[in-house]
Amino acid sequence: MKTVYFKTTLFILISLFVTSCEKEVELNLPPYKSKIVLIGEFNNFETMSVNVGRSIPVLTPVDTTGFALENVTIKFYEGNTLLGNGSFFNNQYVFNWRPEAGKTYTIEASHPDFTSVKATVKMPNAVAFSSSYKDSIGIDAEGLNIGEITLNINDNRAEKNYYQLLIRYYNASINEWFPFDFSSNDIVFLNNEKYDDGSYLFGDKTFNGTLKTIKLNVPFGLAMGTPKFEISLKSIDAVYYEYIQKTSRDDQNLSQAFLNPVILNSNVENGLGFVAGVLNRRDTIR
Repeated sequence: MKTVYFKTTLFILISLFVTSCEKEVELNLPPYKSKIVLIGEFNNFETMSVNVGRSIPVLTPVDTTGFALENVTIKFYEGNTLLGNGSFFNNQYVFNWRPEAGKTYTIEASHPDFTSVKATVKMPNAVAFSSSYKDSIGIDAEGLNIGEITLNINDNRAEKNYYQLLIRYYNASINEWFPFDFSSNDIVFLNNEKYDDGSYLFGDKTFNGTLKTIKLNVPFGLAMGTPKFEISLKSIDAVYYEYIQKTSRDDQNLSQAFLNPVILNSNVENGLGFVAGVLNRRDTIR
């Protein structure tokens, strides 16, 4: 009984101590000035598009007015040549133009209520890439055939290159694509985690300037029908590589109670956000 009394008394004392330590602090912050936010990824397989929003103070609890900005004038440039203005469609500003390897693109955004912003994107140079598939290279422990995907990346020695690899397989019975959850002892996968979309991010540190060959075993019956696989290898620069790492790490840690602040890179002049250029080599294996 004395033990129970002691624990109860101790709990009350601790509660009173914690309560007495609470202190309200008034922050005298300067008025917040919202900025235009640009988010986009220019891809040689798709027409150019960018999401345009606005920033809000970090201590704002709820904002029901939305973050997307309409009535924004968006201009797209290739080098110093004006390509045209973007059109607002499906919460994005789009322009019917596909960016090309090695070229530079600039986006300018203006709105009467905000400071105008711009972002300049340099598309990566082309990288030679090929893929192939064999439906049988042996059998597994249950006597079933094992297939094999072979990837070849001819890395450029003159540049420090970064890649994002995503392999998907096709399920013909429900007409859907799914990420291929493969296992590999290759160093580019052992040293890098898999992201939520099933892709891997890695640099060319271990194979700079050489022909990198990756072989992946495929279990029997994984891809049925035609096509079988879609392989996407994106070339990205060092700044976007770091940006993906930070944003993905932040998303994966959202369930934690306490988080350290994540300082993100931005290439938006006078604003916030990031507009990247990626060169995508995409193969479909049938």
